[in-house]
Amino acid sequence: MASLSENTPQNSSKKRIKVSRSRSTISRKVIAFEELINLKHHKNSARRASDLLEIPNSTMKSWREQRQDDEELKAFVGTSVGMAFLEKSVLAATKISKYGPSGIRGIQEYLRLTELDRFVACSDGALQSFCTRYEKAIVQFGEEQEQQLAVGMAHRKITLGLDEIFRGRRPCLVGMDVVSNYIFLEKFTEDRTAATWKKALDERLQGFDIEVLQVVSDLCGAIRLCAKEMQAKHIPDLFHSQQELKRATSGPLASQKTSAQNHLEKEKKVLEKVTQSPPFIAIEKRKCQKREIKDIEQQCGRLETNLKNKEQRQESAREVIRELGEANHPIDLNTGKLQTASDIEKRFDKQFDVVQTCAKEAKLSSTCFDRIEKSRRAFAATIDYLKYFFIFLEAFINGLSLSPVEEQFFREVIFPLSYLRLIWRKSNKRVKEKYQHVLNELEAKIRAGPWSEDEKKILMTKGKELAEMFQRSSSCVEGRNGALSLNHHRFHRLNPRALRALTVMHNFDVRRWDGTTAAERLFWKKHDKIFDFLIANVRIPGKPQKQQHKRNERLVA
Repeated sequence: MASLSENTPQNSSKKRIKVSRSRSTISRKVIAFEELINLKHHKNSARRASDLLEIPNSTMKSWREQRQDDEELKAFVGTSVGMAFLEKSVLAATKISKYGPSGIRGIQEYLRLTELDRFVACSDGALQSFCTRYEKAIVQFGEEQEQQLAVGMAHRKITLGLDEIFRGRRPCLVGMDVVSNYIFLEKFTEDRTAATWKKALDERLQGFDIEVLQVVSDLCGAIRLCAKEMQAKHIPDLFHSQQELKRATSGPLASQKTSAQNHLEKEKKVLEKVTQSPPFIAIEKRKCQKREIKDIEQQCGRLETNLKNKEQRQESAREVIRELGEANHPIDLNTGKLQTASDIEKRFDKQFDVVQTCAKEAKLSSTCFDRIEKSRRAFAATIDYLKYFFIFLEAFINGLSLSPVEEQFFREVIFPLSYLRLIWRKSNKRVKEKYQHVLNELEAKIRAGPWSEDEKKILMTKGKELAEMFQRSSSCVEGRNGALSLNHHRFHRLNPRALRALTVMHNFDVRRWDGTTAAERLFWKKHDKIFDFLIANVRIPGKPQKQQHKRNERLVA
């Protein structure tokens, strides 16, 4: 085989080096180009002007086309002054959001960095007044939009997630719809009794065509009593039930495992030291040395067995917590079929028997056993809710007035597929890989169903509505509590108006991956854009006054 020639072919061309130009450079080049081709006494062609500016004609053409599409604002940004202002604005916004202060200090820093402080008053008093107007406008927008959207609202049965957060000595009651994530209640109160909860919720839900069917929370007695007074079914939160079990087993078993590891490593070091020591010349001492080595090896063997047992108990406890979470579903994730409350109860009992055995073998403290019993009671409350849900499921399906064949198809395919799709986005990679075959089988069954696509779409809508009624977590409220905690630390305090403004911004401005806000998901209607409302109704600070000391400094100079 002939070797490749090392000589470069004559007709090959060198690769062009890509030239990167800043936006300000591009803006100046375009302005100079237009001046060259529009000279009164000596006009230049486009190609000649491009050559003079040392820019390819095709590049200049693309720059000008981009600029011709701009309106007044884009034309301003296309100038050198506008481009410099754009760069300052972006860099200043990034600096303030990532590394700068918040509140009024952050606004002042932004105005100073962008040199807008020459046109906008940025004193503490001016910005304080501006922020007050801003918050009042946000609250006004929320009240007006709620009144408009509530008119002609379709009747909704919702599940409320309730929890409280403590800042200082006063609790802040938080309540939100777990499906749409619309926040109904965020209010600081003097206490968190059931009467306080009931009064706050009744006042807030007045005017909405909403029925609170379920309440999901931890096992707080006040919230459970409030749910009972509202004639709503209480759902125990899965996380708190698992957390009690984790507190009972995770720390003690990990401590025992660490202790066993340290003991084993210590014995191995002794064995290594004895083994590497020179053998004795005397026969009796040599026999004693060998016997000592054998005893230490046997001790290491026992310690290794003990360590394996402790590791196995720790892994069994982890598997129990994982299995309790996977069992708490209306369908069996391994088969995609509907479960029954008795089947789930048997799975729960089996896992608690395993953890009880591990605790007895590990000889855990009485406090750990008390936590295990508390977790068992919490899962017993979960069983009560599951019984209620399966009764609700039967009533829901009967209300659809389906034929026997359609009813069977709804139970075996529509609802399991709707529920699996609902939890799929929240599942991690391990869960998706484990149950991907179940999802594929259900999707294949619905494609093979003897109904039109429109009929299947209607059934899937009903299946999704039913799947959304099954709730087992108040994680949305827990996440909101975390956001409120951060805001409280950032602003040092949250007055009622500021708290209400944060609620409105969450309901009408924060959008999900599908582009919808919480208000749109709750009312099933579009609403006005809050930022457009703020632009039309909030007056920004006026031009700053000339400072006397600055004028005196110029006179002295």
